[in-house]
Amino acid sequence: MKKTLGLISGMITGLALAGCLSTAVERPRTRPVDITAPQVIMPTETLGSEATSDVPLPSSTSAETSFSTQDGRTFQVFPPDGLLSLSVEQAVLSALQRNRSLVVEQFKPVIAGTFVDTERAVFDPVLFARGSLEKSRDRSFDDIRDRFYSIDGRESFLSAGIAKRLPTGTDLSLDLSLQNSDYDNGRYSDEVRAGLSLTQALLRDFGVAANLAKVRQAETGAVASAYNLRGFTENLVAAVEKAYWGYALALRQVEIFQESFQLAQQQLQNVRTRIAVGQIAETEETVVNAELALRRQQLINARSQREQTRLTLLRLLNPPSVDGWDRQITLSDDTVVPEVKIGSVLEHEALAIKLRPDLNEARLQARRGELETVMTANGLLPRLDLFINMAKTGYSQSFANSFSDLDGPGYDFVIGLDFELPAGNRAAEARDRRSRATYRQALQSVENLKQLISLDVRKALLEVDRSLQQIEASASRRVLQEEVVRAETVRFGVGTATALDVARVQRDLLESRINEVEAIVNYRQAIINLYLQDGTLLLRRGIKGPGEEEVVL
Repeated sequence: MKKTLGLISGMITGLALAGCLSTAVERPRTRPVDITAPQVIMPTETLGSEATSDVPLPSSTSAETSFSTQDGRTFQVFPPDGLLSLSVEQAVLSALQRNRSLVVEQFKPVIAGTFVDTERAVFDPVLFARGSLEKSRDRSFDDIRDRFYSIDGRESFLSAGIAKRLPTGTDLSLDLSLQNSDYDNGRYSDEVRAGLSLTQALLRDFGVAANLAKVRQAETGAVASAYNLRGFTENLVAAVEKAYWGYALALRQVEIFQESFQLAQQQLQNVRTRIAVGQIAETEETVVNAELALRRQQLINARSQREQTRLTLLRLLNPPSVDGWDRQITLSDDTVVPEVKIGSVLEHEALAIKLRPDLNEARLQARRGELETVMTANGLLPRLDLFINMAKTGYSQSFANSFSDLDGPGYDFVIGLDFELPAGNRAAEARDRRSRATYRQALQSVENLKQLISLDVRKALLEVDRSLQQIEASASRRVLQEEVVRAETVRFGVGTATALDVARVQRDLLESRINEVEAIVNYRQAIINLYLQDGTLLLRRGIKGPGEEEVVL
């Protein structure tokens, strides 16, 4: 026996030590990198292929995660190579279908939806079963025979049933158990028991509101994640459109600087010709050379800016391509002034208060705080549970007869109350005060966000108005500057102006041409920002998805 007990103790100790060892954190594998050694080029697809970009999302019963056009339009898959010809609409649709950041964000509502199922599972029925077999040998002393004797026995037990918790604070359990006893001294019996247990909360955890608060919180969190996804998608669409027009501006700037550089080259040839025939001094060539060098610098910077904006646009669109970052893009939409009807400040402000995803998400977070106060108020109550246990029992020397005896006289019935109240209940009171303060804070945050949104809308409208006026002003300046250049060119031709004078006015003309294009692009981007601030960008682009409705507290 001592050896057996020692063996069991050793096994328990070994299992305990193994459990402690299993909690150790496994460190990630690392390896040194020699930066002086030649690097091996790995074939990676940073602008992913079709197999890696269209990631299927797990199904979620709590929140939708996809955005699509209202009429079901889709963008044709990019050609495997060659030039990309894009419109604004195609760029937006490509980003909605393929942008990797959006794919990452789309998992959040799916994950949030799993918490709803987790909380609902508390009220799912639970099947349970338990069985055991026990053998024993008892030692007893026989006074008559003056010796010890052994009594061998065997007991078996089997129980199965179903239990369920109701949202009313009721715990129900129904079980059926079988028990058999067999001993050498003749004690042999079979017992069958069918029982029903009911426990009803009378104070704490009583009622549907308290018991479903966590489910409602999880549902609210899942809906809030959908509004968060909508906000991310709106910002993505705005970023795509702004990048599109930023690339259009960069292309036009390269063209203007290229024309300016060629004009400076022609002017240099003209000056050299006039110097050769003695019409002007040789010092004029230095001025023109300096201007040509400046135009070359500007052209280099413009080309670099064009490539940066192209890469930014490619990252947002994520086209499948073997060439990846080397894909060239042409734009099918021109940088012209769009015809847009802008509403009043109050109209855009009213739309923003209803549709801004971040405001609706804040409202839902306040709703979660309200549900938290329901739970903490429930925690202030003492526990008082009514419990009822009743069963019918059948006895016999065989299981079959035991079932037949269930309608016999054997039964048991228990009814009672269970009371519990921590002294002072300070922890529950602190949780309740904290939840109520947090809820009031969330409500004030909603009001503060409304004010900030109104400010954003008003600033966006001011920028729209400013950029629209700048279009007309920059166009007028460009026309007048062209006249100034023609006048200075004529004066230079007759010898009343210097090459420096011509260079200065040509520089001003170049600036005015750039400003005119920038004003048009700025106006387009200001309109995009206005729609982003009032929460209507996706609706105005005909894109439907989760988070379209106003949340009402």
